Amino acid sequence: MKHAGQLEIANVVVEAGDQTAREYAHDRIAPLARFAPEPTTYAHVRIVTASPRTIEVRVNLDVNGTPVVAQAQAETATEAIDAVRDHLHSQLTKMHP
Repeated sequence: MKHAGQLEIANVVVEAGDQTAREYAHDRIAPLARFAPEPTTYAHVRIVTASPRTIEVRVNLDVNGTPVVAQAQAETATEAIDAVRDHLHSQLTKMHP
């Protein structure tokens, strides 16, 4: 599988969540550039409390002008971030010709 040559997404903006969740989200989402078929210019991550026992994470990537969007819910921010990361990884690998 050929990729755009990027090791990480340089511009990752993480909204909400505590400092630990923001750092974890950045560390899990930034390396997804390795799987994109074209340059990934930015990632926007939003962490919200959907209910008292549910955290929702939404991520928008810009892969050379093509939006790639995913969201996941889980009991913890870590679980939701991992789930959305796995979903994005799958989407990015399917984008390859």
